[in-house]
Amino acid sequence: MHTDPSVRVVGTTMSAGELAGQARRLQPGVVVVGESQLLELEQLRHHYTGPVLLYTTQPPLPGMLREVSRLGVYDYLAAAPMYDEAKMVEWRRQVKRKVQAARPKSTNQAAPGGTPRRTTAPLPPKGVLVLGGSTGGAPAVEQVLRALPINFPWAILVAVHLPASFTESLVERLRRASAMPVEAASEGSVLEAGKILVAPGGFNCSVHSSGNHPWLGWQIRFGQQTGLDTPSVDILMQSVAQTVGRNVLGVILTGLGHDGTAGARAIREQGGVVIAQDEASSAVFGMPKSVIKAGYAQAVVPLVDIASFVLRHVRTSALTRVERTSISSQALSR
Repeated sequence: MHTDPSVRVVGTTMSAGELAGQARRLQPGVVVVGESQLLELEQLRHHYTGPVLLYTTQPPLPGMLREVSRLGVYDYLAAAPMYDEAKMVEWRRQVKRKVQAARPKSTNQAAPGGTPRRTTAPLPPKGVLVLGGSTGGAPAVEQVLRALPINFPWAILVAVHLPASFTESLVERLRRASAMPVEAASEGSVLEAGKILVAPGGFNCSVHSSGNHPWLGWQIRFGQQTGLDTPSVDILMQSVAQTVGRNVLGVILTGLGHDGTAGARAIREQGGVVIAQDEASSAVFGMPKSVIKAGYAQAVVPLVDIASFVLRHVRTSALTRVERTSISSQALSR
């Protein structure tokens, strides 16, 4: 690609251990890693937030791409063909297309001091935390979010049964409680790490894949209002489970009724984790009790301890993901 003025190589590494340092120093538009560097991606994310392309000797399985997308991998580059000039021309064209699609788009806006500002498309979160509740749910959500750090690596979705007119007041309440950005979800809202999206009253929200490939990210869609429980915790959790898979943690908070039970089942079926608020700390024990009686709650937790449970689970999931990525990398290299 050195003959194409639109693509410039700004640095290379001789070993996987140099990857994070080079990326931190150069801050390139795109990082290309080989199969042997997959284990370095977790460390890389601490120093570089841009997209990553995986250079691989054979097309990876879609399931593996979904796993490494949580570590910033946008797409993959196939190995260059040998001894075939026509195929080499097509290969260069494909590489250029994927690099240009992955790298951040420049804007004409200037930062203070006149320096051009570059915007980077948000990377997919490593997982999704869903908080669902009803009566007493707003203060419960507030207490959980207050204890989560600003660098929380998962997206957060909130669904509390409230009329549409109360949505903005809930958003403002959570903004005061949390260091993370909080927004009312809208059609097409993109899930981002460390960002809280609140399902607006009067609408049912669901989560679907976004982008040209299913592993690029997830976004919100609105559905028709059905039943009395809106926004529906069931509909939101079911869609998250089907779209995201195992990296989902569902939290059923205080509330009347049994909304969230079907959603909890969907999360468990996809390998995710569900916890329920305990009776002593619940204003109304209906929703948590329904999930517990159905056998879908893997833990029953006092409200004051839910944030700690969430953080422990996220840390454990990160370690497990690195181990799975290592196994996938070894399989590819055989």
